Amino acid sequence: MRLTYLILSIGVALILYLSWQPHYDFKHIWFIPNWVSRWTDVHANGNIRTAVPFVFMGLFAGFLPSSQPRSIFQWLILWLILVGIVTLAEVGQLLIPSRFFSFEDIGWGATGALAGLFTSFVLVSGLRKFRSHSK
Repeated sequence: MRLTYLILSIGVALILYLSWQPHYDFKHIWFIPNWVSRWTDVHANGNIRTAVPFVFMGLFAGFLPSSQPRSIFQWLILWLILVGIVTLAEVGQLLIPSRFFSFEDIGWGATGALAGLFTSFVLVSGLRKFRSHSK
């Protein structure tokens, strides 16, 4: 449980840190592997690179502990929190002269979060069914 919260916290911190760098390219970030920066720095991958971390954030958020199955409303709240994070990242770019705010990036982040949450919903539902049948 604590590990999931830790991973999500690190994910949020990394997303904000990388979003608020003065350079758009990741080749300037010392801890980003070359193979990752070669992919992310290609202009054609610019929008989808916003979605990728939010797929993982959605996956981990979907695995947050819950005593009972989540309602649709609770899944919606998780998604809105993730959309809030991508929106905060974009708003922060307004303060950085070399960066710019993008509604399109918010859309890609929201789509990635939805994909991750949906995947975790399917996995969690399948796991609950498996556990109930094995009893």
